[in-house]
Amino acid sequence: MSTVHLDPPIKRRVAEPVLAVLAVALMVTVVTEPVTLFETTFDSLWLPITILVSGLLALSVLIGVLTHGIRLGSAVLGSGTRSQPGDTAVSRILASVVLGVFALFSLWWAVATLFVHYLVDTGGVSPSIWALLFGGVLGTLVLLRTAFFQLFPEGPLARLRCRSLK
Repeated sequence: MSTVHLDPPIKRRVAEPVLAVLAVALMVTVVTEPVTLFETTFDSLWLPITILVSGLLALSVLIGVLTHGIRLGSAVLGSGTRSQPGDTAVSRILASVVLGVFALFSLWWAVATLFVHYLVDTGGVSPSIWALLFGGVLGTLVLLRTAFFQLFPEGPLARLRCRSLK
């Protein structure tokens, strides 16, 4: 029987930071409100782009959080060799929880925006700003997580333990 490794696919590892940069750029663009930008054809496209980028980023992060949870459960139960170095680090567990919460909020608002704009005939304020803001915050956190775990793949405490052993 072969062992199953739940490494993030190369496409998701590349797509997640790209989506994060797009989400942050969209948030900054909309918050600073350049009038000339919204008077062009972008005016009719920004809502679907915002929803799509925020929703896809949230889905990608949730998939990563779920696979980390499966690997962590596998390591705790000792059933298989699915775990990767640093899976049980407190910093990685905390990052998964925080990113999972923001991804759920971002996905919730992306779905709510889709529902309000395309499925029901309602008036009032559009919830798209919340999908945009949570997507931008999620994008920022994803970029910070990517940089942090490039520096500390097994967590910062592992690096301190290695120095104390030498």
